[in-house]
Amino acid sequence: MRRSRKPIVIASRRSALARAQSEQVGNALARLHPNLDVEYRWIDTQGDQDPSASLADRGGKGLFTRALEQVLLAGDADIAIHSLKDLPADVMTAGLTIAAVPRRADVRDCLISHHAATRIEDLPQGATVGTSSPRRAAQLLRLRRDLRIEPMRGNVDTRVDKVLQQRVADATLLAVAGLTRLGKAEQAQHAIDLEQVLPAAAQGALALQCRSDDHVTLTRCLPINDAASATAVHAERQVVQMLGADCHSSIAVLAEPVAIDPKSVKRNADAHWFRLRVRVMSPDGSQCLEADDQVKTKDLRRLVKQMVADLRQRGAVGLLAPARTAPTQPAAKSA
Repeated sequence: MRRSRKPIVIASRRSALARAQSEQVGNALARLHPNLDVEYRWIDTQGDQDPSASLADRGGKGLFTRALEQVLLAGDADIAIHSLKDLPADVMTAGLTIAAVPRRADVRDCLISHHAATRIEDLPQGATVGTSSPRRAAQLLRLRRDLRIEPMRGNVDTRVDKVLQQRVADATLLAVAGLTRLGKAEQAQHAIDLEQVLPAAAQGALALQCRSDDHVTLTRCLPINDAASATAVHAERQVVQMLGADCHSSIAVLAEPVAIDPKSVKRNADAHWFRLRVRVMSPDGSQCLEADDQVKTKDLRRLVKQMVADLRQRGAVGLLAPARTAPTQPAAKSA
């Protein structure tokens, strides 16, 4: 069969981070297919048009992905590049599929503060932290009941500027991966330990989305897929989906490969393990359900189901239910 020489057309949001991520993927595809042209279509999504508005009030993170998906379905692009945590976990748009998940970047959040604070513990008493993430808010309040959480939206540069220059808040949390991809690694120096703040499902991962019946594009993307990263993020998204959670929810999930001493196993299949951690919280961080276990890679799907069943039995769904309307401030202490 003669190989197609059709150009690869990538659709992406127009923001600086989305462009940087898409161009990294485009460069990787160009190296794999040096005789093909890589073209870009920069799209203004509904979520980008009013960065001050609440995502929860306007339909969630799907606002950042629907426009790109429509371009794909119309045949005006071959691939859409998403931050995978922006793709709703509950359902994939009919006719589309995730063709590849490149190797995942650093999953951690980092602290940005105009004080000398390098850790959450170093923030002043009663400090204001700007974030519109229920997950970050709940984990911050779980660690520091005195903190004040204020909504803060906008792209990476906007949020950094609001803290370091405008000083509308004492601090904010940002993903290390985003800062690094933007060439701002110096601002990501104060990464937060995962024991304190677990990431969102699929944080640090990109998704190459294409039409399910576009076998040429699927074949072109396949070499970019990183098996370990894809396994991890699909497990994390399954946890979110099975618990009925979404971008309004105070839930953190992380699956990551675990190093096993090869001398301790007899078969290669037994040498590959994953650790799965889930943290489900009330919006004010006062209640928290945690699950943490590790299994062989082949048993990860079973662990997801067992962990979700256990969390449900312990009341996780009820804990997540009030997240849409509950305030992200500490509950008043009883006398």
